[in-house]
Amino acid sequence: MKRILLSITLCCSVYLSAQTVIDYEKFNEANIPFDFKYLPKTQIFLLSKGDKNSSDDSILVTNILSFDSNGKKSVYLDNLKVFGCSFSMTENSFRSIDPEKKGSKPSYSFFLNNYSQVVNKDILENINYSYFGTYNYNNVLVASPRIGTRDFRGAFNDSYVYGFTNQKESWRVNFEKEDIYLETIEIKSSLKKRFKLEKPDLSLLKGDSFAKSDFDLNFTCKLNGNNDFDLITKSLSKDFQTTILYKTTYDFEGKKLKVVPFKLTLDNKFFIASNNGGGPEDFKSSPGATGSGFTSDYVLLDVLSINNYFEDRINGDIYIYGIFSDKLPNKIQNNSYVKGFYVFKFDKDGNKLWESVNDIDTKDYLEKIRFGGRLKVSLLEYNKDLIFSVSVNDFTEFTNSAIINKETGSVLKTAFIEYNNNLSHEKTRAFISNTYDYKELKNKTFSQISFAAISVNSKVMNYLKGITDSGKRLYFETIFSDQGIWLIETDNKEYYKILLFKD
Repeated sequence: MKRILLSITLCCSVYLSAQTVIDYEKFNEANIPFDFKYLPKTQIFLLSKGDKNSSDDSILVTNILSFDSNGKKSVYLDNLKVFGCSFSMTENSFRSIDPEKKGSKPSYSFFLNNYSQVVNKDILENINYSYFGTYNYNNVLVASPRIGTRDFRGAFNDSYVYGFTNQKESWRVNFEKEDIYLETIEIKSSLKKRFKLEKPDLSLLKGDSFAKSDFDLNFTCKLNGNNDFDLITKSLSKDFQTTILYKTTYDFEGKKLKVVPFKLTLDNKFFIASNNGGGPEDFKSSPGATGSGFTSDYVLLDVLSINNYFEDRINGDIYIYGIFSDKLPNKIQNNSYVKGFYVFKFDKDGNKLWESVNDIDTKDYLEKIRFGGRLKVSLLEYNKDLIFSVSVNDFTEFTNSAIINKETGSVLKTAFIEYNNNLSHEKTRAFISNTYDYKELKNKTFSQISFAAISVNSKVMNYLKGITDSGKRLYFETIFSDQGIWLIETDNKEYYKILLFKD
């Protein structure tokens, strides 16, 4: 592997009045665009390319390109031949899978600068990594599915892999009833150590004064780079009007360093769960209409999904966000009648700085939604502000967005856009997949978060309207960042284009 950090400049940017064309290329069968990421600390956009693995038609990553906000294009990594790349929170290291050993017991390699290390896969077995959530490009913790032993995309830093076991050294952890042990695996040596975790005070989370749930107590974790990690728990009062997010920081020997509570209260409104990444999802099938023969899956959520949080990378401020109802539920995961959204801002010590509680204007479409798990809720950094977005494609299809001032919590702009989810394009693997039609832009399809970009930024919409309809379907994906809106455009066959709208 050869790493060249910002040393080969390919000078491809074209400056337009409203946006910068960061990159434009034709597809090459030997070098297919495969994946893209934004690294917020280093503020670079990464594009992975590769060729098809002859055995199963998957894409082998062979090189990664980087782009800055001015369009400077560089070779970030080359001479690779790996399957998938997951970056650590530090953005200094990443993990990949050996393409020849990616079955039920894959072999992993870790890369840090010019150094790579294969970790003995046997030492990784029977450890639960899924409690360490993964991260989106805005430093938001996204809880991983609780599948146990394989998914550790969020469970490594530059030196170690982390996970949990019970007292019997099994990955099946029971937070309430058993002791829990932190497992640490040094990447360079494959040396494993085990430490008993000091549990949080569970009496703060469960009892007669708290909301009912069919789930056992749960938690999720977030690595703070190479220094320590946070264990996140939440409580919800019986009247659904008070919730507390507990952020307990631990060292890597399982000892508590500090506990910071973040308390949120609502008057005459009720906290409800949503698909916000704050907790893992569970699915349950329910029969359709009598005699129809159809079943449908709906998402079951526990108290962790009452909200989620965005942590400011510079000063540690915490923004907690979610949705609320004007009707009292009787259980956390039961029917919910969505009325609006909230964002609460705290400093890193738990002192509330402001709260922003707002109704969602969606032409009464929310009346059709009964389960919060069907609502995709996000809070993203957008230039120097925040953007809150809620999307749904269940009985009705829309994205509602609001730009929120970071300093005051005031809503600067709201927008609502309908789309057609009856045609979800490219559900199979493609450079951009799972996009939806928008009737005002013929032969152009978008991800849900791209609808937010269209609705809040007129320059994005004007650019899209200016693309001549050639009869070919185009696909669009969006990344919001503190540098602006990154728009990725492709026909998934012949070309791709990357643009940045800076304001």
